[in-house]
Amino acid sequence: MTSKHQISRSNENIFADLGFSAEEAEVLRIRADLMLSLRHLIEVHHWSIGQAAQQFKTSESQIGDLINGEIEQFSIERLVSMLTNAGMKVRVEVLPTDT
Repeated sequence: MTSKHQISRSNENIFADLGFSAEEAEVLRIRADLMLSLRHLIEVHHWSIGQAAQQFKTSESQIGDLINGEIEQFSIERLVSMLTNAGMKVRVEVLPTDT
């Protein structure tokens, strides 16, 4: 018994691959990248949920949402605020799309 798998080239944005519009996919990618940066800080510093909440100046339930990847709970502005509260600098890079 053989099975055939279809392999397709990625757009380098999983959200675009999942069918979101280009605009929505880019916003979701940015939010996901910021969330990963916050999670990385928690892991590197070995912060507990309470310590992370204190560092990011947010609630423990928000840290739980962050750890669980609840992307819909966070705006870009909120994520940037959490990073700056932890002493991080956030930069935005704008590049032309590949055509």
